[in-house]
Amino acid sequence: MNKKDKSIGIFEGLKLVKDQWLMLLIAVLASIIIFSLDFLLTTSMPKVIEGLQSLMVQDPLFSGEELIVPSSLIVLVSLIILRPLIGWTINFIQISIILNILRKLETDIALKSNYIFNKKLEYSSENSANMLISHGRYFVDNYLIPLIRAITDAGTIVVIAVGIFIQYPMPLTFFILSAFISLSIYQLLSKNLLRRNGEICLRCYENIMKSSKDGFNTNHECSNDDEIELNKPVNIHDVLDQKKKATIIIGSISQGLKYVVEFCFMLSFGVATLVMFLYSPGQFTAFVATFAYAGVRMLPSFTSIISFFQTRSSAEFAVKELLIHLIPSQSR
Repeated sequence: MNKKDKSIGIFEGLKLVKDQWLMLLIAVLASIIIFSLDFLLTTSMPKVIEGLQSLMVQDPLFSGEELIVPSSLIVLVSLIILRPLIGWTINFIQISIILNILRKLETDIALKSNYIFNKKLEYSSENSANMLISHGRYFVDNYLIPLIRAITDAGTIVVIAVGIFIQYPMPLTFFILSAFISLSIYQLLSKNLLRRNGEICLRCYENIMKSSKDGFNTNHECSNDDEIELNKPVNIHDVLDQKKKATIIIGSISQGLKYVVEFCFMLSFGVATLVMFLYSPGQFTAFVATFAYAGVRMLPSFTSIISFFQTRSSAEFAVKELLIHLIPSQSR
């Protein structure tokens, strides 16, 4: 099997930033703040519900007594409200770190290209420019940032699941099984489409730069979607058509992910609710309230994790070319 056709492992792309592991570790460790906060809020949700119910039964207008709001309830409600802002702050810190990693990677790409050029080895200016312009961004936007988000959101799901499992083990088990099966089926169906069309997009960028040398001449023949060759003259209109088709496929799958995850989540929630109703009807109301908050946190997390696997598939070709360019052993 050709090296470029061989699928790479989930974490193999991290070889590109192996000399920046400390910066990457700091970005990952920042997620611990989110994990701790989500676990605290999930396990405290019954207390919040109980506290709010106790406030509702108080009637200071008729009893003449002062309305007493526990300080713990104020803190918990404040954290629930501020949770998105805290998450945004952590995400900003992580993206800042990752973009610094990208800047170092771009320097490595440029230095390696300069070395190949000076040694008069096999050198392609179009391919080198494309690696610096698009491959690095593909690696960061479609692999590294989604990977950090997926790790953060996977941790969020785990800590929320542990919090719910402590209180409602049986319904949660059925929820996770149902969600895992349905989302895995969807991921398997979309993986190959994303990988192939991600490669087509990058090849089209290289062909666009190649065609620019002769003023985007439209008289050349262009290779078809199944076999894109960089050593032949290209027709710019055909290249742009190929890029459009590939982008439509990638975009439709990526944008449709939200609705697929929502469907799988609601299906799994329905299964869990039915189990809870049959298993312990007395706790049904508290379970629905707790799971409603957990759902607000878990639904985007499920979307983020599946999105990582999809964007990783579309970026796989770029990652493989960068590995071959920067790490000579990868081409063997």
